[in-house]
Amino acid sequence: MNAHTPPARLAAGQPTSEGGMELLLWILVWSELAVFGAFLVSFLILGLLDPPALARLHGALDLPLAGAATAVLLTSGFFAARAALGSPPRWNLVAAALGGFGFVVLKLVAYSHEIPTIAAVESRLVELYFLITGFHLAHVLFVAVIMLAIAWRPTPRRTGTIAVIWHAIDLVWLLILPVIYLG
Repeated sequence: MNAHTPPARLAAGQPTSEGGMELLLWILVWSELAVFGAFLVSFLILGLLDPPALARLHGALDLPLAGAATAVLLTSGFFAARAALGSPPRWNLVAAALGGFGFVVLKLVAYSHEIPTIAAVESRLVELYFLITGFHLAHVLFVAVIMLAIAWRPTPRRTGTIAVIWHAIDLVWLLILPVIYLG
């Protein structure tokens, strides 16, 4: 609760809009982790059921570009954290968003290298690979755009919220990387 919460709401134990928004944020984060977790468990199971297809898929993936994309995304997360911790939020949010766009570019370049080889792998693993990484890519792109909008008029609350979401996206990628690329 804060100093601006009406005493009647405090006495009644009613949630404030800030508490409700925080709850919604964590529901969003945990639901995203659950969805990606289900996708990744499915990928692991399919990989166990079809090791030759998994080996062919791994042979087609561009690991150096995945590593570069990881470095760019984590650097972007650093700037989002700086913004949330009070460093000039506008420029740190812009830097974080640019890192997100850099990740998107690197992933699209990786796709362009991978698609010709992956097309020969006949397995549901390929479909899951594109579903998981494409869904993550869409999240990165969407949230990077939102981050730029918040950078236009940052407030501590908006900056903190977008930083939490950005770190959830980082975390998802850190789960994707070992399961799909290094597994």
